[in-house]
Amino acid sequence: MSSLFWDLKPHAPFRFFEEISNIPRPSFGEVRIADYLVDFATQRGLWCLRDGAQNVLIRKNGSPGRENEPAVLLQAHTDMVCEKHSFVAHDFEKDPIRLVREGDLLRADGTTLGGDDGFGVAVMLAVLDDGTLSHPPLECLFTSAEEVGLIGAAKFDYSHITAKRMLNLDSAEEHTVIVGCCGGERCKLVLPLRYEKGSGRGLRICLSGLCGGHSGEDIHRQRANAHVLMGKLLSALWERTSFSFASLEGGDKDNAIPRECTATVLPEDGERAQTFLAGATEWVAELLTAPEDRACRVTVSPVVIEGCFAKEESQKLLRVLSVRNGVLAMRELPPIMPDTSRNLASVRTDATGACFAFSSRSPKPRHIVASRNELIALADSLGGTILHGAAYPGWESAMDAPLVKTWCRAYESVTGRSCSPTLIHAGLECGLISDSVKGLAAISVGCNIHDLHTPSERIELSSMSRVYRAVLAFLSML
Repeated sequence: MSSLFWDLKPHAPFRFFEEISNIPRPSFGEVRIADYLVDFATQRGLWCLRDGAQNVLIRKNGSPGRENEPAVLLQAHTDMVCEKHSFVAHDFEKDPIRLVREGDLLRADGTTLGGDDGFGVAVMLAVLDDGTLSHPPLECLFTSAEEVGLIGAAKFDYSHITAKRMLNLDSAEEHTVIVGCCGGERCKLVLPLRYEKGSGRGLRICLSGLCGGHSGEDIHRQRANAHVLMGKLLSALWERTSFSFASLEGGDKDNAIPRECTATVLPEDGERAQTFLAGATEWVAELLTAPEDRACRVTVSPVVIEGCFAKEESQKLLRVLSVRNGVLAMRELPPIMPDTSRNLASVRTDATGACFAFSSRSPKPRHIVASRNELIALADSLGGTILHGAAYPGWESAMDAPLVKTWCRAYESVTGRSCSPTLIHAGLECGLISDSVKGLAAISVGCNIHDLHTPSERIELSSMSRVYRAVLAFLSML
């Protein structure tokens, strides 16, 4: 047992969390974690299936006296969001996650932690590894590429699943049991732009220090989107002097609120531009409402530009940066939470034009369609096109379903605390899997994880221990 977790009991989930943290597992790079899972199953004599998408299904017989009971499906995803501070040297394709423990909190050293969904993977491994537990037959499905649109779950052959009850372990809040989630769609707006060669003295404007966050679970927290904020700053600059974009880039992951954005511009009046931008950090600070964004700063430096987009083309970029973003509509009935949202996740430019990535979320398919149509209309007006990406269904079950009641009873028996069913404004694989396995009843649970999809991600170790023990109680009560 690593000295990092020497005092934590039960040890098993923490030991496995540490083991998988040593295995790089970016989306579409799950070969090594799949290798690990297959070796894990082989060493323990467990039935195992691995498919071409790097999904892994492991079966374990029911405990003595429970071998003939109906199976239960446990499910988590193996990939993680790979975000890091710009000053951190870390290769998510090769380097292990460097764990840092601070009392009851576990974080990574300048990168995302991978608690989403390393927590669920570690809990499932601990359950599979323990021969003393009471449980029905288990079907443990480890899916790939969840963070980029539930790709692995969409490719799995569900004829291998016999269970009609499912416990998804991909939540980030301990005192709730999730009974519904949003559907979503990702798309790219591709915008051809005329690029003109020619040198000049320009400015590189870097906006950084924002908190960012999960584009579903944190979208209502008023955290600034770096691209939208840059758009507001540059629109204010345009009122003082027109300019041409030489480049624009920011963001990386479709399901993360972007924390940084960099624009390189060639202003018509360089002196006026520098005068305004000298106070850019203070100007931007007036627009911020979330305390987590207080470290936001804008740095401006001179740069030699050898080419840029025409001014009228640059105005098109500003129009995309000003598109409606964040929470678009709230639920009218409890629980009061976002109903529809959109995240301008990333932007990249090259000599041919720009590409913007968006993700839209809603439990209502028609609202997803409305968001898509708004982007299509914007693209059409600018001479661009929309490329549709991954889409996934929403899901909702009854607040008082038998599986919900069993989990609440199990959680209370372990913690002495009550547990409430709720919905979340994020996507879970429960919807896609429920659509694929007819008659499947599903719930989702998890431990307290803070600032998902950011380098500030932290997991509460005591919460992870409580939820693991609640999972064991839940399996014993089924």
